[in-house]
Amino acid sequence: MSPQYVPPDLLDDLPRGRSAEHVGTPPHSYFESPKNLAATESLRFDPTNPHSKLFLGVVDGQVQEGERLPDGRPTRYVTGGIPIGIGDDRHHVLAGGSRGNKGRASIIPILLTLPASTSAFILDPKGELARFTAQYRADVLGQEVVVLDPFDVSGPGTRRFRGALNVIRQLQRSDRRTFVPNARLIADSLIVSGDFKDRHWDECGKQILAGLCGHVATFDRYEGVRDLVTVWHLAAELATRDPDDPQRYWLEKELLANDAAGGMIRNAAKAFYDRTGGEFSSVLSNLRKHLDFLGIECMRDCLTGDGIDPRNVKRKSVALYSAIPAMRQHDLSGWQRLIFQQIAAAHEEETQQYGAATVAILEEMHTLGHLSILESAAAQFAGFGLKLFCVLQDLGQLQSRYPKSWETFIGNAGCLQVFSLNDQTTQEYVSKRLGETPTITRSTNTPGFDQATQQAATGESWSLGVHRLLNAEEVGRFFAREDKKLRQLILRPGYRPAILQRAFYDQHELFRGRVHE
Repeated sequence: MSPQYVPPDLLDDLPRGRSAEHVGTPPHSYFESPKNLAATESLRFDPTNPHSKLFLGVVDGQVQEGERLPDGRPTRYVTGGIPIGIGDDRHHVLAGGSRGNKGRASIIPILLTLPASTSAFILDPKGELARFTAQYRADVLGQEVVVLDPFDVSGPGTRRFRGALNVIRQLQRSDRRTFVPNARLIADSLIVSGDFKDRHWDECGKQILAGLCGHVATFDRYEGVRDLVTVWHLAAELATRDPDDPQRYWLEKELLANDAAGGMIRNAAKAFYDRTGGEFSSVLSNLRKHLDFLGIECMRDCLTGDGIDPRNVKRKSVALYSAIPAMRQHDLSGWQRLIFQQIAAAHEEETQQYGAATVAILEEMHTLGHLSILESAAAQFAGFGLKLFCVLQDLGQLQSRYPKSWETFIGNAGCLQVFSLNDQTTQEYVSKRLGETPTITRSTNTPGFDQATQQAATGESWSLGVHRLLNAEEVGRFFAREDKKLRQLILRPGYRPAILQRAFYDQHELFRGRVHE
C-alpha cells in the first residue's frame, strides 16, 4: 500500500502572515552569495555554449590594474573567475549609461560566445559590433554573415559581407493573407510618428505609402526595379499632372488601374486623391519628409537587388548586422525600424526554426521610436523563435517611448542587467526592486552623572529596523563604470539579486583568439 499523500503546506516558508497568530519576521532581502552562483549548474557557462546561453560575466575573478589613461584615470579589467550565463527564453534588458562599456562588457562578449546554431540580428550604431565579431562568426563558426552598412562605418574588414534588404521583393513573396499586412508594416516602419496627439497626417501618409509599395510589387511596369527607391520616386510623382489629361494625375490613373491586393491599392489611391486643398498638400508633404532618407545615394546599396530573405534568419544560421553612423541614427530611424519589423514579421510567418531562438540585439533601442509590435507582442516573440536583447542608457528612454507600458515590458523580462548607471530614475527603480533588509541602528548620548555611576549607563542604544538593500545613490556608486571591483547587478524574477563582475572581450582569456578586426 502506497503511503498516504501529504499535500505541501503552501504557507510554511512565508516570512509573514501564515496565520492570525503568526508573529512574522522583518523583510530580509539579501544578495545571492558568489559561492552559490558558482555552484549553480544552470548558471555555469561552457565556452562552447551548446545551450545558447547569454554570457553575463564572471564570479571570483581577479581585478588587474592597467596603464593609466591620459587624463589620469586608472584602467582595470578582470581575469579568471567562473563564467556565468543564463538560458531564459524571455527578453533581456541591459541598462547602462553612456560610455559605460556596454559593448565591451556585454554585447560583444555575447556575439563572441553565441554558437553557430543561434542566428542573430544586430542593430549596430557606429558599426563596432560588426567590426569586432563578424569575421569570427563567419570564418570560425561558419555562419552566414550579412552586413547592411551603406556608410561603411564598420570598416574594410566587413566589406566582403555587405548585402541588401529589398523589402519590395519580400512583399512579392507574400501570400494573399499576408500581402496587405506586410505592405502596411513597411509603411508603419518608414513613417516614424512624432510625439504629438494628432497623428492624422502620419496615418494618411501610411495608407498611400502602403498602396505605393503594393503597386511597385505587382504592376508590370516596374519589373526589374521593384524596390524602395522606385517607391521614393513615385512618392515624388504623386502630384504630377497627366500630360494627356491636365485635370488628373498620371499616377492616380495607374494606381486606379491596379486591382491587385484585393483592391487595397485602388482604395489607397482613392483616399489620397479625394483629398483637396491644404489636406492634400499636407499629407503629401509629410510623406515626402519621412521618405527623404531614401534619396541618400549610398542607401541604394542596401535597398536594391535581390538581398537577404529575412526568413533565412530563422530557418538558417545567419548573423545580420545593420550598421549606421551614430550621428545618423535619428535621420535613419525609419530604416532601422524597417529592418527590425521585417525580421519580426518573418519570424512569425516562418514555421521552420534552425537551432535555438534568434537573438535580436537592439543597441540604442530608443532610436527606433515607438513600435506598436514591441508594446503589444514583445511577450509573444519567444513563441515564434525571437529573443530580444534590449540595450538602453536608462529607463527614461523606455518611459518616453512607452509611457503606459514600460513597466510591463520590464516586468516581462527574464533578466535586468545594470551597471554604469548615471540617472536618478533608473537608480531609484533598481533600489525599489532590490527590496528591504533588517538593519541595526546604533545611537549614543552622554549619560548624566547619576546614570553613569548608579546605573552603569553608557549612553549607547541599539534598535532594529528595515532599510532598502541599497538606496539609489548606492546603486549608482557600487556599480559605477569606475567601480574598483567592476561589479554589475543582475535582477531575475523569482531569484535573489546577484552581483557579477564584468569581463571585457579585449582582456579576458575567455575571448582570446575570437576577436578579429
